[in-house]
Amino acid sequence: MKLRTMLLASAAVMFAGSAMAADLTNPFYLPGQGEFTSDTKVDYRRAEFDHNDFKGDAWRAAEEVAYGVTDNLAVFGVLGNDFDTEGYFNNDHNFDYELGAAYNMKSGNFLSQVKASYYTIDPKDYLGHHTPHRWLKYVNGEVKLGYDMGDGLVPYVSYGFQGQVDYADRAFYQSAFAGVHKYAGDWAVDAGVRYDFNTDGKNANAWYAQAEVDYYPVENLALGVYGDYYIAGNNVDARPYSYAINDLPKFDSDYTVGVRAKVNF
Repeated sequence: MKLRTMLLASAAVMFAGSAMAADLTNPFYLPGQGEFTSDTKVDYRRAEFDHNDFKGDAWRAAEEVAYGVTDNLAVFGVLGNDFDTEGYFNNDHNFDYELGAAYNMKSGNFLSQVKASYYTIDPKDYLGHHTPHRWLKYVNGEVKLGYDMGDGLVPYVSYGFQGQVDYADRAFYQSAFAGVHKYAGDWAVDAGVRYDFNTDGKNANAWYAQAEVDYYPVENLALGVYGDYYIAGNNVDARPYSYAINDLPKFDSDYTVGVRAKVNF
């Protein structure tokens, strides 16, 4: 009986340890070898502009599925859709697609991740068959650096870009972020400041505060809310808004709020 009790206690400790290890919303999280994650997001964005009556209201849904090739390497795919709330697009079937891979590295308590992906969108989905453009193509990249301070606390920074590859006059968007992630077993918080910029012929930039709060009802499922809020900047071109909305004036206000469900299986 004592042996059985010890085995059950050991199993309970192992279970608790694995629950703490499965921080699905950690910025460096990747599914383990042979595992999948599903990350479903729905968000709403509203933007208003200086000296302009146009107000951008946008709903978006996206599904990302990732597969762990090894414990440090994962491949992923994303299917997104922008819904027409202003009568600006051709319909509500406005899809974009992304395929990529991410790789984690660790040295002591120092963490790093590199990510690359191919992103494409067909403007006729948004604007109808009359548009002359077809299947715009982009390459995305991101590098993250962090430090595991223990007790679920990870400060980190990141730099990412999105570059168009099928036009001579290419759009090239960049983004830098500094923040901190805290995980406590059944909840997690992530918050920081993001700087979006575009230096293609002009210095367009925008500063955002962003945050996310997640709750774990079970060890392999995170339910969360997230958002960002425009602080300051000089031009909307610093951030990709959508294919169909370009060259608008400076933001007066801009924010995004959303919900997510991320599961590991």
